[in-house]
Amino acid sequence: MRSMSRLAHMLFSCVGVFAGMAALPAFATCAGNQSTVFSCEIGVKTVELCLTPDESKLTYRFGASTAPELELTRAFGDITMRPWNGIGRAIWEEVTIHKGQFSYAVFQSFDKTDQVMSAGLSVHRGEQVLASLSCDGEPKAQGVFELDTVTQTMMDQGFCRDGTSDPLGQGACAE
Repeated sequence: MRSMSRLAHMLFSCVGVFAGMAALPAFATCAGNQSTVFSCEIGVKTVELCLTPDESKLTYRFGASTAPELELTRAFGDITMRPWNGIGRAIWEEVTIHKGQFSYAVFQSFDKTDQVMSAGLSVHRGEQVLASLSCDGEPKAQGVFELDTVTQTMMDQGFCRDGTSDPLGQGACAE
């Protein structure tokens, strides 16, 4: 599984270079020990993910760029990270942050055939989709597909998956 993720990392890096590095993040509020791994505008609101690798945490922010309406910080073990499975015409990653019965899934995708990038957010209550929102334009992060940085950081800290459709988890995984 590690080799597939390394391949995805290389592909994501190439996509970022050819797409052109985007502008500064809309929030730019990640603390000094954090890095922005996702940021995009959805109308007048911004979605941002900040990675704190030395603390094994991820912070989700949503709202106006001057003051987020929602800010959630979770340990790696409390998020759901779904790396690209290596199958299909799209290279994608999705990270889900949970809060009670609600979950906030941030995704990025690159269609290899049409050469189109997309990103967005879906909000769920249990299994019900409450909202599915697309980013305006391309994601504005340090690169384009920086969610892979979350995958790599988690894997470096011992997270893995048994099958290609499984999310990353802690514990022993089949090699």
